[in-house]
Amino acid sequence: LENKFLNISIGPKTVKNILKSTKVSGRLAELLEIGEICISDKNVGNLLYMVSTKLPELAKPHTKFLVENIRDGKIDTTDKLNAAFKFLKTASSDFDTTKFEEECGIGIIITDEEITELITKVFTDNMEKNEEEKCNFNFSSLIYKVKEELKWADGKTIVDAIHKKSIELLGEKPRKVVQNLKKSKSSTEESKLSDVEDYSEVYKRKTISSLIGRDLEDAYNKPEILEEHNKLTGGKVITRFPPEPNGFLHIGHAKAIRFNFMMAADNNGDCYLRYDDTNPEKESQEYIDSIKDCIEWLGYTPKSINFSSDYFQELYEFAVELIKRDKAYVCHQTTEEMREGRRNGEESPYRNRTIEENLELFENMRLGKFKEGECCLRMKGEMNHKNFNMRDHVAYRINHTSHPHSGDKWCIYPTYDYTHCICDSIEHISHSLCTLEFENRRESYYWLLDALDLYKPVVWEFSRLNISNSILSKRKIDVLIKEGHVDSWRDPRLFTLEGLKRRGYTPEAINEFCDSIGVSRKGNENVVDVKLLEHFIRKDLDENAPRTYCVTDPIKVVIENMEHDEEIMTEADLFPGKPEKGKVMYTLTNSIYIEESDFCEEPKEKYFGLTPENPVRILSGPYIKLKEIVKNDNGSINYLIVEKLDEVDQKVKGCIHWVSEKYSFKARVNLYDRLFLHENPKSLGNDWMSSINPNSLIIKPNSRMWSHLSDIKPYDRFQFVRKGYFTVDEDSSDDLKILNCTVSLRV
Repeated sequence: LENKFLNISIGPKTVKNILKSTKVSGRLAELLEIGEICISDKNVGNLLYMVSTKLPELAKPHTKFLVENIRDGKIDTTDKLNAAFKFLKTASSDFDTTKFEEECGIGIIITDEEITELITKVFTDNMEKNEEEKCNFNFSSLIYKVKEELKWADGKTIVDAIHKKSIELLGEKPRKVVQNLKKSKSSTEESKLSDVEDYSEVYKRKTISSLIGRDLEDAYNKPEILEEHNKLTGGKVITRFPPEPNGFLHIGHAKAIRFNFMMAADNNGDCYLRYDDTNPEKESQEYIDSIKDCIEWLGYTPKSINFSSDYFQELYEFAVELIKRDKAYVCHQTTEEMREGRRNGEESPYRNRTIEENLELFENMRLGKFKEGECCLRMKGEMNHKNFNMRDHVAYRINHTSHPHSGDKWCIYPTYDYTHCICDSIEHISHSLCTLEFENRRESYYWLLDALDLYKPVVWEFSRLNISNSILSKRKIDVLIKEGHVDSWRDPRLFTLEGLKRRGYTPEAINEFCDSIGVSRKGNENVVDVKLLEHFIRKDLDENAPRTYCVTDPIKVVIENMEHDEEIMTEADLFPGKPEKGKVMYTLTNSIYIEESDFCEEPKEKYFGLTPENPVRILSGPYIKLKEIVKNDNGSINYLIVEKLDEVDQKVKGCIHWVSEKYSFKARVNLYDRLFLHENPKSLGNDWMSSINPNSLIIKPNSRMWSHLSDIKPYDRFQFVRKGYFTVDEDSSDDLKILNCTVSLRV
């Protein structure tokens, strides 16, 4: 049980407390089984825990309905759950679900603008008392006033907005006042405030006001620069997704893409796509096209598509300006000498060249008068700074390689550390969002913009996504391809977006997965279980993939009491229980195929397939009973002879799928499993490849599918009943249909 509860993101300490109570732990385990929940985010886990301890007795007949609403994210706050408890206590078995949703605030969205408008009004109404009490004013009373007016508003957003407004009107609380206030709180007040803080448990999407990281003195804009920025942008939120076009995007990029685009969209802003194309040796048009296609596939349209190379002239001019301000110099040290000097905090012997000499040398670099590696332009930071990135890092290096976007115009190229911040400033990005490994670059980011008197965006770092049983590193994926463990960057076993698309994952499932894991700063080493991603694609395909039958390991069955040309038509729902979504006709003939695993000569315990003693029912058809096993000379089974029965005089537990020999065709089915057996292969260090799963791909070349599916096309999706969800591969042709297993049925 401990692992089950940890898998729904309940904290270890809470889990220990739950396990102390047999009643609570048993109830929580029962809820997970009812909702078929193996893994979830912290919000769902906490709400289910609340159900296990607080569900009213009169509401228990509706437990399954309640759990499904929590699992599917419809009930996502404690306020909504309490409202659900109240409603279901008096609900009949056929209650009005529309009324339930109205009473519980399901689907109601309170915008940040509505919250801000109300908070402004509340502050105005209490202005006299605010001014009188200043930092001693009890702001918790304002929180409850706002909550009374906007019942379903996000509590965390309310707290953030009130805090921001209080600073705006009254200034920051002195540290001593904060400490004294904490000491003087009554137990009642503490209880109320803890209720407010609980909203952070369900807080998923970051608000703009919350995106504040380390407080750096250099991070603030001068008033005149900020005024100019706001004049140009109208104060609009502008973000950007800045991939380097040297490989295919993966699931981690999907999280970053969604964060950047939704942060802009939720604040009526814009998001740009900017290719960070400063390394001509590793970039190609193939990657550029793929990145654009993947972003569009996920459902986003950038406000504009830019390239860092679009700004090469401006970047060069800024470098010249740095030299003129004595903040950059041309260095002739080797790479190893620079590395050693930065490590030891020792200045380069070329650091104190005159401005005139540096200008001349840099111009000669631009004109191609130096060889690659002969010299570079370095920023003049602080060689004894505790942050290694402030120690004179390289701004420009020489590279006599044609650029895929700018051609042969340049033979010097700016580095990431130089380019990134300046491009953000040129584009007037309001919020520069990146993953945590870039956090230690923030000081150099602001140092450079400050050195050039340029506008400075807000920088906020978040945890990158790691997903279990996989590798996302471009370098390691390249090794897998070169050694033949996977076919290409688009192999369905990889978590590249191209690979996921080919496997059958949908943009909706990927985006919902990204929403469920949220955005935080908890570290780059946390691993999300792949089962959570699988949950969302199952949910999507369960609603949208029509059902059909496919036999992957066929064994021929002849029905002896059917004539050779006799045919019986049977009908089935494409979506069980939803006849309005369409039906399909299956034709039973005297020769059919069933799965090899659905027949056993020697009965086994808890085996419900066809045996000499036990008949089975074929889906949407009659019962069949074994009459004879016809074998080949080597003892293998050639085919089975059975009898068709309309009814039987014994209890039949087995119900199996099938296809007609006459009305089916041969296809190839690819069964995919985890590429790595170890949950976190990265943790194995240099032995990461020892965890490769030898059975990550099993090909079924003799599979049989129904003839009415002969016109299927790439990316059509189906549920093969009793097997899983499958997608038509892009390499399918009229002569050979290839299907990829997207995900198995619920486990």
